[in-house]
Amino acid sequence: MLLALIGAVLLAGMTITLFGLSLFETAGQHGLHLLTLVGAVTLAAVVAEKWKEFDTQFLQDTTRIEWSANDAGIFLGVVGGAFLTFALSNNVGLGPVVAAGLVGILATLAVRRFDVPIYCGAFVGMACSTLLHSYGHLGLAAVIAGAVFLLTKPVFNGFGGKLGTIALLGCIGSSLLTGRTLGSAPVPGWDVGGYLVAYSVLGAVLTYILNVRLKHSPVISSGLVGLAGGLLLPVLHPGIGQTLGVMVICASFAGMSNRLRVPNELYLAIGGVLCALVFMYSSPYLGGAGGKLGTIAFGSVIAVAGARRVGLGSWGWLANRRSLSTATTVGERQEP
Repeated sequence: MLLALIGAVLLAGMTITLFGLSLFETAGQHGLHLLTLVGAVTLAAVVAEKWKEFDTQFLQDTTRIEWSANDAGIFLGVVGGAFLTFALSNNVGLGPVVAAGLVGILATLAVRRFDVPIYCGAFVGMACSTLLHSYGHLGLAAVIAGAVFLLTKPVFNGFGGKLGTIALLGCIGSSLLTGRTLGSAPVPGWDVGGYLVAYSVLGAVLTYILNVRLKHSPVISSGLVGLAGGLLLPVLHPGIGQTLGVMVICASFAGMSNRLRVPNELYLAIGGVLCALVFMYSSPYLGGAGGKLGTIAFGSVIAVAGARRVGLGSWGWLANRRSLSTATTVGERQEP
């Protein structure tokens, strides 16, 4: 239980940190504004839902890591996916979005048994070469991510973006150990922001349809949508197409969620909007780290799940109050 708890704390801490930084940037740019309120509510929903998961899985002592003979293959899958994606992105020149999408598709078609850890490794391999500037640094990040993957096997399953959060922990761990500095970028203006929101919703919903409605593997669903975005959007939108492609694959990670966590496309569309907002306002932080996009998706779908839980609870409370009120009224009418 202790190892699983450590893994869960790492995932929760990384997500809350990134969403907290996004809220800080939003408040710094806009002050008391609707966007700041949305960011605050989103962060609160992330914290609430993660606490619910801790309460369910750890405070009730129900979670254990089940070690198996597959664990060596899982670990090697993470490492192999990282090296393959990094090579395709930097040495072949495909870029991180196309490379990761292609690796996800190939993993499902060729090694379906290990497509999930391979895709997790692909997110490590999306890191900027200025952060992981050698294959030694890449290997260190991949090894850390592989270890975290094994630690987190029983926790937060079904939420899209979990794999990216694991990858981000690997990249940040590598950067801390090697003294490499994370990058920063300006927050996009709303001339680009509108496109980001639209393509984020589209990417999330399309992936969810492929994944849940058409019952394809979540890995190949995300890979197909990410690959399409990475190839088509730079042609359709010269100048901003690469950024939009990054947004699409980010949102596709949210679409990897299962139906138990996100029940339909409407909730996924809300998650897509949150992905775009956090994508924009977290731009100055953790730049170049592979897995940041997945962490954005992870927090967004967790926020939607948390808000949905609160909403259903409030609806149930209101329905119960209404039922009691009706029963009281009927009882009063029946009295002589």
